[in-house]
Amino acid sequence: MSLSAIQKHLEAIYALDVPHCVEDFVIDDSQLQGLVTAGVVGEIVQSTDEHVLVHHDGDELSIAVYVSDRVRAGLRSGADLQQHCHATEGVSHFVMLSWSALEGRRVRALDLELQAELDKAATVLLLDRGATGGQGARELLRRLFDGAVYADHLDADERDRYREAHRLAARYSRHLAGLLDQGVARLLEELRSLYRLPAEEKRVVIARAA
Repeated sequence: MSLSAIQKHLEAIYALDVPHCVEDFVIDDSQLQGLVTAGVVGEIVQSTDEHVLVHHDGDELSIAVYVSDRVRAGLRSGADLQQHCHATEGVSHFVMLSWSALEGRRVRALDLELQAELDKAATVLLLDRGATGGQGARELLRRLFDGAVYADHLDADERDRYREAHRLAARYSRHLAGLLDQGVARLLEELRSLYRLPAEEKRVVIARAA
Protein backbone atom coordinates (compact mmCIF):
# COMPACT_ATOMS: atom_id res chain seq x y z
CA MET A 1 0.00 0.00 0.00
CA SER A 2 1.46 3.38 -1.01
CA LEU A 3 1.27 6.60 0.98
CA SER A 4 -1.33 7.92 -1.44
CA ALA A 5 -3.38 4.74 -0.97
CA ILE A 6 -3.28 5.25 2.79
CA GLN A 7 -4.46 8.82 2.25
CA LYS A 8 -7.34 7.65 0.07
CA HIS A 9 -8.28 5.09 2.73
CA LEU A 10 -8.36 7.76 5.44
CA GLU A 11 -10.35 10.14 3.24
CA ALA A 12 -12.85 7.36 2.56
CA ILE A 13 -13.15 6.50 6.25
CA TYR A 14 -13.81 10.10 7.27
CA ALA A 15 -15.60 11.27 4.10
CA LEU A 16 -12.99 13.96 3.49
CA ASP A 17 -11.88 15.62 0.26
CA VAL A 18 -8.33 16.89 0.67
CA PRO A 19 -7.22 18.55 -2.61
CA HIS A 20 -3.54 17.67 -2.12
CA CYS A 21 -1.71 14.37 -2.45
CA VAL A 22 0.70 13.46 0.31
CA GLU A 23 3.17 12.06 -2.23
CA ASP A 24 3.76 15.61 -3.49
CA PHE A 25 5.00 16.65 -0.03
CA VAL A 26 7.19 13.65 0.81
CA ILE A 27 10.92 14.03 1.36
CA ASP A 28 13.31 11.09 1.42
CA ASP A 29 16.38 10.31 3.52
CA SER A 30 18.77 12.35 1.37
CA GLN A 31 16.49 15.39 1.37
CA LEU A 32 16.11 15.18 5.13
CA GLN A 33 19.87 14.97 5.48
CA GLY A 34 20.12 18.16 3.44
CA LEU A 35 17.77 19.92 5.88
CA VAL A 36 19.81 18.66 8.83
CA THR A 37 23.05 19.82 7.23
CA ALA A 38 21.52 23.24 6.54
CA GLY A 39 20.39 23.50 10.15
CA VAL A 40 16.71 23.66 9.20
CA VAL A 41 15.88 20.66 11.41
CA GLY A 42 17.76 19.00 14.24
CA GLU A 43 19.60 15.70 13.91
CA ILE A 44 17.10 14.04 16.22
CA VAL A 45 14.50 14.06 13.43
CA GLN A 46 16.82 11.91 11.36
CA SER A 47 16.64 9.09 13.92
CA THR A 48 12.90 8.61 13.33
CA ASP A 49 11.05 6.75 10.60
CA GLU A 50 8.34 9.38 10.28
CA HIS A 51 8.13 13.10 10.88
CA VAL A 52 5.99 15.94 9.61
CA LEU A 53 7.71 19.31 9.29
CA VAL A 54 5.47 22.37 9.53
CA HIS A 55 6.39 26.01 8.94
CA HIS A 56 4.04 28.97 9.43
CA ASP A 57 4.66 32.27 7.66
CA GLY A 58 1.70 34.51 8.34
CA ASP A 59 -1.28 32.79 6.76
CA GLU A 60 0.96 30.50 4.72
CA LEU A 61 1.40 26.90 5.88
CA SER A 62 4.25 24.80 4.50
CA ILE A 63 4.37 21.05 5.11
CA ALA A 64 6.95 18.38 4.39
CA VAL A 65 6.28 14.72 5.18
CA TYR A 66 9.28 12.56 5.95
CA VAL A 67 8.79 8.80 5.80
CA SER A 68 12.05 6.88 5.82
CA ASP A 69 13.27 5.06 2.74
CA ARG A 70 13.11 1.84 4.79
CA VAL A 71 9.43 2.24 5.57
CA ARG A 72 8.48 3.25 2.02
CA ALA A 73 10.39 0.25 0.64
CA GLY A 74 8.46 -1.92 3.08
CA LEU A 75 5.17 -0.48 1.84
CA ARG A 76 6.07 -1.44 -1.71
CA SER A 77 6.91 -5.02 -0.75
CA GLY A 78 4.07 -5.55 1.72
CA ALA A 79 4.35 -3.60 4.97
CA ASP A 80 4.38 -5.20 8.37
CA LEU A 81 2.28 -3.68 11.16
CA GLN A 82 5.02 -1.36 12.39
CA GLN A 83 5.77 -0.01 8.93
CA HIS A 84 2.06 0.47 8.27
CA CYS A 85 1.78 2.45 11.51
CA HIS A 86 4.77 4.68 10.75
CA ALA A 87 3.38 5.47 7.31
CA THR A 88 -0.18 5.96 8.55
CA GLU A 89 0.97 8.36 11.26
CA GLY A 90 2.70 10.61 8.74
CA VAL A 91 -0.25 10.55 6.35
CA SER A 92 -2.68 11.13 9.21
CA HIS A 93 -0.82 14.27 10.27
CA PHE A 94 -0.77 15.51 6.68
CA VAL A 95 -4.50 14.91 6.16
CA MET A 96 -5.52 16.53 9.44
CA LEU A 97 -3.28 19.56 8.93
CA SER A 98 -4.55 20.01 5.36
CA TRP A 99 -8.22 19.55 6.28
CA SER A 100 -7.93 21.82 9.33
CA ALA A 101 -6.31 24.55 7.20
CA LEU A 102 -9.15 24.32 4.68
CA GLU A 103 -11.70 24.52 7.50
CA GLY A 104 -9.91 27.39 9.21
CA ARG A 105 -9.33 25.33 12.33
CA ARG A 106 -6.38 25.48 14.68
CA VAL A 107 -4.81 22.16 15.55
CA ARG A 108 -2.46 21.33 18.40
CA ALA A 109 0.23 18.69 18.60
CA LEU A 110 -1.90 16.58 20.98
CA ASP A 111 -4.79 16.67 18.50
CA LEU A 112 -2.51 15.39 15.75
CA GLU A 113 -1.06 12.60 17.88
CA LEU A 114 -4.46 11.46 19.15
CA GLN A 115 -5.93 11.40 15.65
CA ALA A 116 -2.94 9.46 14.33
CA GLU A 117 -3.39 6.85 17.05
CA LEU A 118 -7.08 6.54 16.17
CA ASP A 119 -6.27 6.35 12.46
CA LYS A 120 -3.85 3.49 13.03
CA ALA A 121 -6.52 1.60 14.98
CA ALA A 122 -9.30 2.35 12.49
CA THR A 123 -7.31 1.33 9.44
CA VAL A 124 -6.06 -1.97 10.87
CA LEU A 125 -9.52 -2.84 12.20
CA LEU A 126 -11.09 -2.24 8.79
CA LEU A 127 -8.33 -4.04 6.91
CA ASP A 128 -8.65 -7.01 9.27
CA ARG A 129 -12.42 -6.97 8.84
CA GLY A 130 -11.95 -7.36 5.10
CA ALA A 131 -9.29 -10.05 5.45
CA THR A 132 -10.53 -12.19 8.35
CA GLY A 133 -14.01 -10.93 9.16
CA GLY A 134 -12.65 -9.30 12.29
CA GLN A 135 -11.10 -12.39 13.87
CA GLY A 136 -7.72 -10.70 14.32
CA ALA A 137 -9.04 -7.45 15.83
CA ARG A 138 -8.23 -8.18 19.47
CA GLU A 139 -4.67 -9.27 18.70
CA LEU A 140 -4.05 -6.28 16.44
CA LEU A 141 -5.19 -3.84 19.11
CA ARG A 142 -2.99 -5.60 21.65
CA ARG A 143 0.01 -5.23 19.36
CA LEU A 144 -0.82 -1.58 18.69
CA PHE A 145 -1.30 -0.44 22.25
CA ASP A 146 0.17 -2.82 24.82
CA GLY A 147 3.70 -2.25 26.07
CA ALA A 148 4.34 1.04 24.30
CA VAL A 149 7.95 2.27 24.47
CA TYR A 150 8.77 5.97 23.99
CA ALA A 151 11.92 7.31 22.35
CA ASP A 152 14.68 8.45 24.69
CA HIS A 153 15.04 11.82 22.96
CA LEU A 154 11.53 13.01 23.88
CA ASP A 155 11.41 15.80 26.43
CA ALA A 156 8.94 15.69 29.35
CA ASP A 157 6.18 17.61 27.52
CA GLU A 158 6.50 15.45 24.40
CA ARG A 159 6.47 12.25 26.42
CA ASP A 160 3.35 13.37 28.30
CA ARG A 161 1.64 14.26 25.03
CA TYR A 162 2.40 10.89 23.45
CA ARG A 163 1.31 9.03 26.58
CA GLU A 164 -1.99 10.91 26.76
CA ALA A 165 -2.77 10.34 23.08
CA HIS A 166 -1.85 6.67 23.45
CA ARG A 167 -3.93 6.25 26.61
CA LEU A 168 -7.06 7.77 25.12
CA ALA A 169 -6.74 5.92 21.82
CA ALA A 170 -6.00 2.56 23.46
CA ARG A 171 -9.24 2.68 25.43
CA TYR A 172 -11.34 4.15 22.62
CA SER A 173 -10.10 1.66 20.03
CA ARG A 174 -11.77 -1.13 21.96
CA HIS A 175 -15.00 0.85 21.77
CA LEU A 176 -14.47 1.13 18.01
CA ALA A 177 -13.98 -2.63 17.73
CA GLY A 178 -17.33 -3.09 19.46
CA LEU A 179 -18.99 -0.71 17.02
CA LEU A 180 -17.49 -2.62 14.12
CA ASP A 181 -19.26 -5.74 15.40
CA GLN A 182 -22.46 -3.82 14.62
CA GLY A 183 -21.28 -3.24 11.06
CA VAL A 184 -18.90 -1.06 9.06
CA ALA A 185 -21.53 1.65 8.59
CA ARG A 186 -21.89 2.07 12.36
CA LEU A 187 -18.14 2.42 12.80
CA LEU A 188 -17.84 4.96 10.00
CA GLU A 189 -20.73 7.01 11.40
CA GLU A 190 -18.90 7.28 14.73
CA LEU A 191 -15.51 8.07 13.23
CA ARG A 192 -16.82 10.74 10.87
CA SER A 193 -18.74 12.49 13.63
CA LEU A 194 -15.77 12.37 15.99
CA TYR A 195 -13.32 13.73 13.41
CA ARG A 196 -15.33 16.93 13.00
CA LEU A 197 -15.73 17.73 16.70
CA PRO A 198 -13.71 20.53 18.32
CA ALA A 199 -10.62 19.13 20.02
CA GLU A 200 -11.80 19.50 23.63
CA GLU A 201 -15.20 18.01 22.86
CA LYS A 202 -13.56 15.14 21.01
CA ARG A 203 -11.51 14.21 24.03
CA VAL A 204 -14.61 14.33 26.25
CA VAL A 205 -16.49 12.00 23.88
CA ILE A 206 -13.56 9.60 23.78
CA ALA A 207 -13.22 9.55 27.56
CA ARG A 208 -16.93 8.88 28.03
CA ALA A 209 -17.11 6.14 25.41
CA ALA A 210 -14.00 4.41 26.72
